[in-house]
Amino acid sequence: MPSSVPATGTVPVAAAYVDQLIDPERADEQYADELLEEETEPQGRRFLSIQYQHYRERKDPDDLTENGLLLNWQRETLDYGEFQLEASGRKSNSDQPFSDTSGNGRFTLNQYGFVIDENRVMDNTLGILRSASDTMVTSSFRLNLTSTLLAGGQTRVNRDGLSSLYASAGRIGRLDTGQVQGFDFEDGKQYGLGYSRKLAANWRAGAHVVAVDGSNNTTDHQSAASAVQYQSPDENNRYVGHVLVDSKGQVGAWANGDNRVNRWRHRYGLFRLDPELLWSDSEPNNDQQGGYLRSEMTTLRYDLTTGLDLTQTNIDDRADRAGNNLYNGFVNGSWRMSRNTRLGGALTLRGNDPRDDLTGNDTRNAIVSSYMSHAFPVGTTRLQLLASRLEEGSDTGNGFGVIWDQDWNATRNLLLSSTLSYETESGLDESEDRSSAALLFRHDVSASLNWNGDISYTHIDKDKGSAQNTGNASLAVAWQFLPNWDASVRVTWNKVDNALENTGVGLSDDEKTLLFNIRYSENRGQPFLLMGEDTDASGYGEVTGVVFFDENGDGKRQAGERVAAGVFVYLDRRYQSVTDRDGRYVFDPVPAGAHDVILAQEDLSLPWGLLDETPRPVQVGVRDTTVLDFGLRRLNE
Repeated sequence: MPSSVPATGTVPVAAAYVDQLIDPERADEQYADELLEEETEPQGRRFLSIQYQHYRERKDPDDLTENGLLLNWQRETLDYGEFQLEASGRKSNSDQPFSDTSGNGRFTLNQYGFVIDENRVMDNTLGILRSASDTMVTSSFRLNLTSTLLAGGQTRVNRDGLSSLYASAGRIGRLDTGQVQGFDFEDGKQYGLGYSRKLAANWRAGAHVVAVDGSNNTTDHQSAASAVQYQSPDENNRYVGHVLVDSKGQVGAWANGDNRVNRWRHRYGLFRLDPELLWSDSEPNNDQQGGYLRSEMTTLRYDLTTGLDLTQTNIDDRADRAGNNLYNGFVNGSWRMSRNTRLGGALTLRGNDPRDDLTGNDTRNAIVSSYMSHAFPVGTTRLQLLASRLEEGSDTGNGFGVIWDQDWNATRNLLLSSTLSYETESGLDESEDRSSAALLFRHDVSASLNWNGDISYTHIDKDKGSAQNTGNASLAVAWQFLPNWDASVRVTWNKVDNALENTGVGLSDDEKTLLFNIRYSENRGQPFLLMGEDTDASGYGEVTGVVFFDENGDGKRQAGERVAAGVFVYLDRRYQSVTDRDGRYVFDPVPAGAHDVILAQEDLSLPWGLLDETPRPVQVGVRDTTVLDFGLRRLNE
């Protein structure tokens, strides 16, 4: 504190003290800085992403070139909920026959969480959409009623979680095959109206009606699906009954049970669908009846799954249709011997008994497989053995195979996996030997740069002199070169050589592709300043993963396992993403905290599906990437 120097014999006089903390000029400066910060970050989170994509495909002697632009915009509002806009445009030039060279794009505007009053909340969609309904009405473990792609509008009104109203209308269409997926209009319109309600503490019921007019895929009709569900207070027992009728007088009915008893889960059901039964713009899997049973048990050291399917086709014994009695039974399990070692195996029995002269011979198929997995210092080794026997009429055939999967412990930032396999079949029409090798890797050079790739080779020999060699390779690089900018490039090469039977003549198919992306994205805004305590977490993260065909059932993608493209993935049951040609889906940005992710079961091609269709929980961290892969399993094994 400054003071004057006192004269001799006088009393010291201190200088006046000025409190800097409440100095008006300083206070004004500090307040101005706070105002500037608030103006820089407005209330209400918002996100913008603009991406340019260039694709080039060379398939002798033709070329395909595609340029696309994708826009993603999101905005939170205080009074009208959250808006999300997804739009894309594409222009293609192709010399390839039957290639889609249209410039059609996509436009979808979503509004989530619009509060009508204190009891009702509305979600709305305008543009390209997938018709929605209560999953209790249209989905089950064994049978699913497909949704329809429409260009139109859709709304859902939820009342206190007790009831939901669904309405949709639009022109029928399909997604085309471009890298930037567009929407192709088809003839016909579809209208839908559904309602579901919680009747009592443990009872729910719902119904959904669709009307199709002018479609080339099916005749004009109306269909009504309904369901009633009972769930026990402890949620360990659930029973659902379904009925589907159409305006042509055809009927379908199926019932399902789901029980949890200690460590066991039992799922079972019966079904019958009339031959000409209709739903939406496509026929369901009609003209069949039967039943199924699944039982699963999981502990820390053991897991066991058993199942039985019995199906009869051509249930009305029509003379112009083939009819079969089909059965499929399986049991598989595993045992964790120690922290590093696991053993497992499976037995599958399949049969087909023709019910008429149109179908052919009786067939019987038995498949036995076993595996051992062990974590060595160099990585985890998985060795699998396969054996099969096929009987068709009086003929018999045998098969054998061995598969070696290896996850290598390279470095902390390098993931490396390899697969070697050999399979042979003999005894029926012709013998076949198949050998394959594959390698998969990903290297994170830094937090902003990574590269990955895979390579595979398959050789097939047949006893009649024909052979086939298939090679596939891909390499990709992703780089975030500025805070709001990232780019990626992927090149692929696929080649198939066929040698015709005993002629010495060969056919070759060679394909090369290049995919380049550059994207600008930004996050802005802050949570709305509400009175009281805000319990929501702050910040955003990312959820991503790969949907793949899990051939060996270990839950991990091996180098030789294919990916599933075009599958719809849903975050929190409303935000959707479609897997690309690499089987990858992305949700970005995602509010930090707990979420759930689920697949659209109707998009999965039989017999592939998920043994457990319940949503997968994920915990998203701020500025973090959460990886959740989905391994599709054969439902009949």
